[in-house]
Amino acid sequence: MNKISDRPTLIVDAMGGDYAPDEIVKGAVEGKELTGSDLVLVGSKNKIIDVLSKYCINTEGINIINSSDDISMDDSPSDVIKRKKNSSIYIGTDLAARTKKSAFISAGNTGAVMACSLFNMKRIESIQRPAIAVVIPLGESKFVLIDAGANVEVKPVYFKQFAVMGDIYCRELMGISNPRIGLLNVGTEKKKGSEIIIEAHDLLENANINFIGNVEGRDIFDSKADVVVCDGFIGNILLKAFEGMAKFFFKEIKNVLTSNFLTKLSALFLKKDLKLMKKKFDYEEYGGALLLGVDGLSIISHGSSRAKAIKSALKFAGDAMRSDILKKIKEEINK
Repeated sequence: MNKISDRPTLIVDAMGGDYAPDEIVKGAVEGKELTGSDLVLVGSKNKIIDVLSKYCINTEGINIINSSDDISMDDSPSDVIKRKKNSSIYIGTDLAARTKKSAFISAGNTGAVMACSLFNMKRIESIQRPAIAVVIPLGESKFVLIDAGANVEVKPVYFKQFAVMGDIYCRELMGISNPRIGLLNVGTEKKKGSEIIIEAHDLLENANINFIGNVEGRDIFDSKADVVVCDGFIGNILLKAFEGMAKFFFKEIKNVLTSNFLTKLSALFLKKDLKLMKKKFDYEEYGGALLLGVDGLSIISHGSSRAKAIKSALKFAGDAMRSDILKKIKEEINK
C-alpha cells in the first residue's frame, strides 16, 4: 500500500453495491484519472488487487485498506456501528473523518452509510438532522430533491435547514445563482397540508432564500423549482417512482419501435436521438447523492451502480471538494 499523501483523497467502498468489487474498482480507477486525486479502496485486499490487475496498469496514488466484515443490504445501521467496525463502510467513513480534503463514496447499504457517516464524521454544529440531496434529471432541466430518505419523522425546523443546505448545494455545485426553493405539498395554498408543513412554510418564508412557496407533484415536471424540500419518507418514494417511471417509459418506447418492420426501420433513424434522450434521464450521469449536514463529504451511490456511475460519483466528489461546500454550509447555518 502506498502512503496516503496530503493531496485530495477519494475513499471508495470497494465492496458496496450489486456489482462489487469489479465495477466499483473499475469506475473508481477511471474517476481517479478524471479528478487527479489520490484513491483509497477499502475492502477485501485480495479481491481488490485481482480487479486492479485487470483494469489498472499504473497504481501510483492508489491505496488499499483491507476490511474483513461484510455488510449486507439487510444489516441494520446500529448493528454495523456496534459489531462491524472492520467493514469497508465503517473504515472508509472513519478515514474520511480523519483525512483533510477527502470524500467517501459507497454504493452499499444506504442506512449503514448514513449511520457510519454521522457516527464518524459527526454533524455540522447547529444542524439537527442530515439529509440526502439527490439530483433528479428532467430532460433539459434538473432539480435537487432533499430529503431523499434520511429522515422519516421531521420537525418544521428540519425543513428550513434542508432548504438552506439545498440552496447552497444548487449555488455551489449546479451553478444556479438564485435557486428557487419549493416545499412539496398537496396544494399550493399557504395553509394546505399538515401542521408541520404549515409551520415549515412560515419558517421558509422568513429564511434568507428564494422561497417560491408550496409546489405540487405535477409542478416538479414543469421545472418550477430548482430545489424541492420534503421529508425523507415522501422523498424516497418520489425518487423510486422517478426511477420506475423512467424504466417503464423507455421500455414502452422500445416496444413501440420494435413492433413491426416499419417501426424498426424508423428506430434506425431515431437511434441517435433516443440515446441522447435516455442520457438526459440517466442517474449514472450524476453518480451519487450527497449526505448534507455531516461534517465531511459522504456520497451515496445507487446500489446497482456500474463503473460509469462510480466514475461520475468520483467526479462529483472532486467538484464538491473544490467547492468547499462544507465551509459554506457552516457559515450560512451559523447566521
